[in-house]
Amino acid sequence: MKTESVKFNDADIICVVGEFGKIDVVIKPICDQLGLDSRRQIRTITEDEILGAERCVHTVRVSLTRKNRPDVSEQTHQVRKTQPRKMVCLPLEFLNGWLFQIRLANTMSEETKAKLLDYKRKCYKTLFHHFFGNMKKQIEMNEIEIALLEQLAKYGEDKVVIAENMKKAQRHLAKIRETRLTNLPTLF
Repeated sequence: MKTESVKFNDADIICVVGEFGKIDVVIKPICDQLGLDSRRQIRTITEDEILGAERCVHTVRVSLTRKNRPDVSEQTHQVRKTQPRKMVCLPLEFLNGWLFQIRLANTMSEETKAKLLDYKRKCYKTLFHHFFGNMKKQIEMNEIEIALLEQLAKYGEDKVVIAENMKKAQRHLAKIRETRLTNLPTLF
């Protein structure tokens, strides 16, 4: 199992890459980036019939910061040592589903609403490009395949015509030879 950090919207998204390339995404950093209550979101995930069944927990080494303390300003926050923490994760393929179900609330700050809408918009675009990008590529490949099959069919037809023309030419050649050989002049 390997931990990777992926930059997305100026945030580090922590991913756990397991055997056979399975990717699980840690939920808390996304919640922190969006300004969401991570405990509430994890509870929502856990209670969801599908997401709850897919959620998992990995021990991940994370850099913890000392933010949101009265004695430390935003610009000078101090980084503590990386420490192993048990973190709730979702498989990558379920991440968009979770983000889509987060409802905008009147109690959210405007910044949180804007970030959440931006994330959702990017999720929609990602899904669209995944499916329709693949569909477009598939259509292009189908068109190429059809053109090649038509070309092969034409070659097949040409082959038949060529074979018929060869047979005609061979019969004509055989008649010429037969006529030439049978009409030999005789002396008597």
